Amino acid sequence: MWCTGAMAHADEFITAPDFTSSNWAIHGDVTVIGQQHAAFHSVGADGVNSFTSSSEHSYSSVMGINLGYALTSSTEFWARLETIRGIPLSNAGGLAALTNNDMQRIMENRFVSYMALGFVTHSWDLGGETQSIGSDAHQFARESTRRRINVSVGKMDLLGIFDDNDYVHKSDDQFLNWCFMTHCAYDFAADARGYTWGVASELNWDNWSTRAGWFAMPRLPNQLEIDASMGQHFGVNWELERRWDGGALKFLAYQGRMKLADYSQFLNQSGVSIETAPKSDAKRGGAGLNLQQAVTPDIGLFARVFWSGGHYETMAFTEADSSFSTGLVFDGKLWHRPSDGVGMGLIRNEINQYRQAFLAAGNLDLFIGDALSGIVKFNYAPEAVFETYYRLGIIPGVHVSADWQRIQNPAYNQDRGPVNVYSLRFHGEF
Repeated sequence: MWCTGAMAHADEFITAPDFTSSNWAIHGDVTVIGQQHAAFHSVGADGVNSFTSSSEHSYSSVMGINLGYALTSSTEFWARLETIRGIPLSNAGGLAALTNNDMQRIMENRFVSYMALGFVTHSWDLGGETQSIGSDAHQFARESTRRRINVSVGKMDLLGIFDDNDYVHKSDDQFLNWCFMTHCAYDFAADARGYTWGVASELNWDNWSTRAGWFAMPRLPNQLEIDASMGQHFGVNWELERRWDGGALKFLAYQGRMKLADYSQFLNQSGVSIETAPKSDAKRGGAGLNLQQAVTPDIGLFARVFWSGGHYETMAFTEADSSFSTGLVFDGKLWHRPSDGVGMGLIRNEINQYRQAFLAAGNLDLFIGDALSGIVKFNYAPEAVFETYYRLGIIPGVHVSADWQRIQNPAYNQDRGPVNVYSLRFHGEF
């Protein structure tokens, strides 16, 4: 089974009480994040899509209810309802490595509710050694075998299916940066809230797994409306995983097809906004690796590397064409605080020559671009981030995290920054 929601990968020592019966389950969660950064150095004034160089404050709140119903011992239905509210730093732009993984592309200072997830999943056991599968926010506990097939259909979160990592993933108890919840250059199918419709399958065979899926794309890049023409516009994903004692390695590849603007058509023009530029049917794809390894029972190492090719704009995630991240996670049992944890990690993002030339000509990408009437120049350098957090367990199901992110060359411009972003996160779940 897959864990496909905001409560995925909660630390086993801070798991909340389990509200499940034989055929139904309900889980709830609330996460509130406050962020701020001080003024930082910038050569010239802020551009249209710049990360704001004056001091800023931001907050986000996400409340969710997950409902599950077991139709049979191997067929389950799950839904997630969310209510969100928030004010993003710099209008959720100005960076590839955005600093709050609960902050969506479309978020306002008012409560908005919607159905985030709604899918049916079915498993077939194929034999082999029997194992116990524990319950979580999107699956019931059951006995299964190490050889099995799973198929899910409906509205899903691709990060609950692909690119999982025990130490760094989409989570409310780990890192905050977008580029730690998955590869920053993985331009996966999703609407502006991170969800989409489709079908996915998984084959587990002892220490190997393979996953594949076919998903709907947004009608326009990074927007809410989903394109229903899945025969023409779609995203396909494939992942192969090899596990061993204490570790795993995953190879992930994707391709998306939708209407996109072509950077190479505007390299001799200035003042172009990619959002309003003409779009035509195009393909964008890439591949990468994801490693996790237990150094000791209480220390974990992770690393990801990814590359997306072509000369088209970003489809649905963030503006990076290649990305690398690595780091260490420490369990609080090392200092006799089993509900606590510490993480530290590094991110490095780059963009390709077409996107570089497009921005250097004084044009605007969807969420980055420091051009301001030709006054501000684009002085390219890879975007880099160091992040560290401390998670303090309060009671089972409740914790608080303090987080620091230091960003070099925001939006790939070495004439701006560095930026220090400080965060405080409260999370509770049942």
